[in-house]
Amino acid sequence: MTAANSDPAISTTPEQAADAAAAAVDRAAGQSSAAARLPGGRSPLPLPQGPKLEVTDLRARVLKLVGGLRTAQDTETVAVAQILNLPFGPDPEDPNGQVVEGRLGNAGRYYATVTSAGHHMPGKEIEVRFIPEGWKGDPRIAENALSTCSLDFSAFNEDIAKLGYSGTEGPSYLKEFWSYRKDWPASNISFYLVVNIYRATTDDQPKGRPCVLSIEISADSTKVDRG
Repeated sequence: MTAANSDPAISTTPEQAADAAAAAVDRAAGQSSAAARLPGGRSPLPLPQGPKLEVTDLRARVLKLVGGLRTAQDTETVAVAQILNLPFGPDPEDPNGQVVEGRLGNAGRYYATVTSAGHHMPGKEIEVRFIPEGWKGDPRIAENALSTCSLDFSAFNEDIAKLGYSGTEGPSYLKEFWSYRKDWPASNISFYLVVNIYRATTDDQPKGRPCVLSIEISADSTKVDRG
């Protein structure tokens, strides 16, 4: 996720960032029980496998990671792996990336990556993707809609706010997402989150239940708000 224009948390445009996240989840879902195929038709390599986790466990680990961000070093693979307690390994499709995937209880699968940040951006970019059970493709598209919700967004949004992040809902004409920011002047760094959302079909909510599709984390040191 590369910084762009006024918001370093969004890659080129919010729409492109959200679509890229869904495409990445799509790729992860397709690899979930198979292997990652390398360019050039070489033999597929299995992705590093993490333990089976319950949704509440992974949610708590992600919030611990987000709440503990203070410096660019906190986004490096070693630090992320320690906080998430997951065995990251080389990403077959990204020579600069580390990846891990695993079963997410009965809710689907998870897929986490740490990769190089954009030009002149501090630290690394982190993404945690939630692949709902029954995945058919981007669930924000009507034909792929799901009734399953891997992680409820409403409570997750409240928890991010409690960690001191200011949040803003994306424009209504784009695919649904929220962006968040927290500044650390002492470290000359700002951390940005983008949470992409899909709507699980439900009888009691006409618009559907908001659920987390992916969480993207990046940092910037050029526009720190020093209060």
